[in-house]
Amino acid sequence: MASPPSPETPGVDRRPRVIVNPKAGGGLSQKKWARLVGAVSEGLGELEVQFTEAPGHATELAREAALHRRPLVVAFGGDGTISEAAAGLLSAREAGAADTDLGIIPRGTGGDFRRTLELPQDVAQAARHLKDATARVIDAGRVTYTLAEGGTGTRPFINVASFGFSSAVAARANASSKSMGAKTAFLGATLKTLAVYQNTDVLLELDGAPAVRRTLMLAAIGNGRFFGGGMKICPDAQLDSGNLTMVTVGDLGRLKVLTNLHKLFAGTHLTIDDVHAFQVHRVRVTPADASAVIPVELDGETPGQLPATFEVLPRALRLRF
Repeated sequence: MASPPSPETPGVDRRPRVIVNPKAGGGLSQKKWARLVGAVSEGLGELEVQFTEAPGHATELAREAALHRRPLVVAFGGDGTISEAAAGLLSAREAGAADTDLGIIPRGTGGDFRRTLELPQDVAQAARHLKDATARVIDAGRVTYTLAEGGTGTRPFINVASFGFSSAVAARANASSKSMGAKTAFLGATLKTLAVYQNTDVLLELDGAPAVRRTLMLAAIGNGRFFGGGMKICPDAQLDSGNLTMVTVGDLGRLKVLTNLHKLFAGTHLTIDDVHAFQVHRVRVTPADASAVIPVELDGETPGQLPATFEVLPRALRLRF
């Protein structure tokens, strides 16, 4: 891996690239941005701002910045923007680029990765925090999943990937309005999905061990701890452990889920019967019924379905927090 360029390297733009999702946090007009940009530049100094124009654009912008040896890329948005920016930096690293740090100024309806990092929500405070932060090397995850039209796709994730009930909730929540906030949107989607959802049988292969058949409501594979608008699904996950934390929720009925929903937000659900946690490097998951369609969710998006393989990418990213 090439060493990062020195500040004196000719032709290298040292300004942080701030990638702004104008749709995050209920929308960002030019008037709103004019009020915020001063706080961001006060914390970070001279900077370059790029606005995303479509899904996946943050990945392109982050990758380009890393390939041009920018020292810092800042994701200004929610979990989706953060995930896309991380994917761009990981892609550039695989192409041989020197490590570029990822910074985060949270602005979005979800904020699940922010919760793991305990970042301030106020933009000015977050910018000042980022200015004084030290880069730490963290892990990431990668999912190879099945596409609905056939074939496979691969995407990294920085926070949590899941399948089952949680992916059905994510799809419903993403299709709804989040004007009342992510927690309300996800709670509403959870209750609506619970009324119709049927638990499914899957085959689990953990770190190459023989496949085990399980009836699951959901399973989450976490690098971070939170998903679903504040549910602490993987309470013991560590960003730099070299492992992923897998939490499986077994064949629970609707009443038991409802009466224990508060434990999901508190992170105390591991005490429930048929809820288990494992430390894993690689997980292969296949539907027991080949005709079953079980979506895969990662960092709040649902790009594909099972069969899928989830694996850790140790020491993959430099994150300032």
